Amino acid sequence: MEKCHQYHFLNNINGFSFSLIKGAPLIAQIDAIHNIGPHAKDFYNRTVLSSMQMVNFLKPRESLGFYIDSEEPYYRFKVEMSSEGMMRTLLLPEEFSDFPKLFTGKCRIYKSIIGGSPYTSVLEFEKLDLDEIINQVMKQSYQTNSKILMSEDKENSLMVTLLPPTNIDSKFEELDPLTMDKILEKYQDLFKEILNHDYTQKQLEELTESQGCVYLGSKEMNFHCPCSKERMIENLFTLTEDDRDHVFAENDPVEIRCDYCNTLYYIGSEEFTKPVH
Repeated sequence: MEKCHQYHFLNNINGFSFSLIKGAPLIAQIDAIHNIGPHAKDFYNRTVLSSMQMVNFLKPRESLGFYIDSEEPYYRFKVEMSSEGMMRTLLLPEEFSDFPKLFTGKCRIYKSIIGGSPYTSVLEFEKLDLDEIINQVMKQSYQTNSKILMSEDKENSLMVTLLPPTNIDSKFEELDPLTMDKILEKYQDLFKEILNHDYTQKQLEELTESQGCVYLGSKEMNFHCPCSKERMIENLFTLTEDDRDHVFAENDPVEIRCDYCNTLYYIGSEEFTKPVH
C-alpha cells in the first residue's frame, strides 16, 4: 500500500526551509473512514493537508491538537497529530450544501510538551478564508513566518518557512536572505513543479538540488486512532450514576461509535463493575 510522506528541504543561501506533504494516500485513508460529501471534500483536503504541516513544530514524543470552531457557517474541524506522523481527524458536518468561503469563529491549539505543562492557544477570527486562518495560527501561535501552498488537485501541500538569522549557515559567501514574497516569486516554478507532479524521492532530491536546496529527510504520515473499548468505558465513568442508569435504560449493551474512526463499541452495564486498566 502506498504511504503518505512528508519531505524536508533547506536552502541555506536564501535562508528558508520548506516541507512537502504528498498527501494522496492519507486522503484515501480518510475517505475510506469518513463520508465526506463532494461539496466538502475540497475544503476538507485543504484543511487536513494544511494543518498537518504543524507537525514541523513538534519535538520527539510531542503531540498537537488543532481545532476550528466556526460559527458562520457552522462547522467543527478537529485534527490531532503526533511527532511520529500519526494523525486522526474529523469534520462536522461532513457535508456542505454550499461550499463555504469565509469563516467566523475561533481556533484552538493544544500541544503536549514532554517534561512541561501543555501549551494552549485560542485565536478568534472573523470572515477569514481557510488559508488566512492557518497562516494566522503559524504567525501568532508559533511566531514563525510561514506560507502554505496547495497543489491544483488539493492532494499535496507545501509549507515555506523563513529561517531566523541564527539558523542560516553564514559560511556561504553568497548568503542572501530573502523576504517571503521574494522567495515565493523566485522559487514559484520549483514549488509549482513539485506540488503538481508525482516525483519520486530521488527525483525530488535532484530537482531541488538544482535550485540550491538540500534534502534533509522524510517521514511517513498515517491515519491512526488510539481509541479502545477501555477508553470508551472510562468516558462513561465521567457520567453520574443516574445518567449512566439512563443510558442503559433502553439498551443494554449500548452502542458507542468513535467520531474519529467510526469504530463501533458495544458496552454492557455489567462492565462498570470491573476495574478499567
